[in-house]
Amino acid sequence: MTAAPQTTLMGWIGLLLFPLGLAAVIYVTLTFPDSPLHRAYDRYAKHLDVQLRAMFIQDPSGKYVTNWQLGLIAALLLFEPAYLAIMGESSNIPIALIGIPIVAAAPLIWISDAKAKRKVAIEAQLDTFLLALANALKASPSLGDALGACTMLLRAPIKQELELTMKENQLGMPLDTALLNMATRVGTRAFSGALTTVLIGRQTGGDLPKILETSASTLREMARLEGVVRSKTAEGRAQAWVLGVIPPLLVALLNWMDPEWLKPLSSNFIGYIISSIAVLFWVVAVFLARKILAVDI
Repeated sequence: MTAAPQTTLMGWIGLLLFPLGLAAVIYVTLTFPDSPLHRAYDRYAKHLDVQLRAMFIQDPSGKYVTNWQLGLIAALLLFEPAYLAIMGESSNIPIALIGIPIVAAAPLIWISDAKAKRKVAIEAQLDTFLLALANALKASPSLGDALGACTMLLRAPIKQELELTMKENQLGMPLDTALLNMATRVGTRAFSGALTTVLIGRQTGGDLPKILETSASTLREMARLEGVVRSKTAEGRAQAWVLGVIPPLLVALLNWMDPEWLKPLSSNFIGYIISSIAVLFWVVAVFLARKILAVDI
């Protein structure tokens, strides 16, 4: 029995209006200041703002990124009804189920990666910073003046951190506290250790320029050793990735090619035991590979 054209048309209209109505409800809820969704929206946007400002990124803002995410999620929700209305059949790939988690996680993943790269860049500049500070202290005994001189000699990202530290000091914050704040912002062991050396040398006296030159030389040697370790363990890291990724992919491929081939492993007690032992050995192998390759200098 064939449905009447009017019924079919109303069905398509209803199918398209449902996600539009859902988007309208979400929009109204987000714009209402006291709603839980609006508070969650504000918290998330402020969190992105804090993370971006920590990397001295002023544009885009957290709210701008959040609005883009909401727009992309709405577009993904509308894709399936639109595809069904235009093509007359459902898409084979669940675009919304795949796309929405990616859109939701993308900014946080990018921020985490950018922060890690920033830390690496700051550590790469650390020995240069210590040498510049040592030379500046030879010309001026004031640590504040020496740090100010370093800001004109160094490049970002460490220059940005030094400029913020000097601004905090000029606004009345003690220099020691401003330096500790900078160590907390950067958040690396080497940088915190270097600033601790500066602060201890400042408080106890002694030949601070000489101490800083020795620290810079030590950091260069540590960087050289880390490079040697990375080159020696590169093949092992590649093998660890293969060990962790290939078995699940191989199981998925075999199951896709012939679903009956692996069925004995999930259809009886002995199969469950064999599967459990295989998974246990795989997890232990991945764990041991990570432990072996985790060389700390």
